[in-house]
Amino acid sequence: MSKLAKQIKNIPKSYFSLNDIKKISPLSEGGLKVAVSRMVKSGELINLARGIYANDEARVDWEKLAVEYYIPSYLSFEWALAKYNILSQQPRQLALATAKRSKTAEIGEKTITYHHLKKELFWGYKKINSALCAEPEKAFLDLAYLSLNGYAKFDPEEMNINLLNKNKLKKYLKKFDNKKLERLIKPII
Repeated sequence: MSKLAKQIKNIPKSYFSLNDIKKISPLSEGGLKVAVSRMVKSGELINLARGIYANDEARVDWEKLAVEYYIPSYLSFEWALAKYNILSQQPRQLALATAKRSKTAEIGEKTITYHHLKKELFWGYKKINSALCAEPEKAFLDLAYLSLNGYAKFDPEEMNINLLNKNKLKKYLKKFDNKKLERLIKPII
C-alpha cells in the first residue's frame, strides 16, 4: 500500500473528492491525478463518479452523498416515505427533490434520481443524521404533486397514511396552492 493510500484511509469520510485528497497530499495537482488514477486501476481506490472516490463502497453514506452531489436537494418521494415506514417497500433508487433541473446520476452501483420542484415548493425538510430529508407529510405531498403530470406513481393504498400528521398535511397542502393536488389529497385525509 502506497503512502498516499495510507493517508487516504485516514480521511474521516465514507467518500471524498479530489480536493479532499489534495489537502493531505504534498503532490502537485497533475501528480496527484496520476497517482489517484493508478490507485483506481490497481483497486486501492474506488471511483464512484467523476472526482468522487471511496475506500469501501459498502461504507458510503449514500443519502449524504446524494444530497451533496446535486445542491440544492433533499431526500423525498418514495425514498423518504420508506424511511418513515409509511411506504412498506424500500425503493432501489434514492429519490430527491431539487430546485434545479431533473436528472438521474449513476454513482458507483447506485442510481440517484433528482426531481425538479418549483423554488416555491422547496421547503418542508430537515436534517436527519447527515442528510436533508423531507418531513413525512411533505414527502407524501411531493410524491402526489409529481404524480399529477405522470412523473411518479402515487398509490395511497400502498402507504400507512395513519403515520402522517393530518393537521400538518392540511397546512402543507394549502402552501402548495394547487387545486388539482387538493382534489387528489382531500378524499384521502
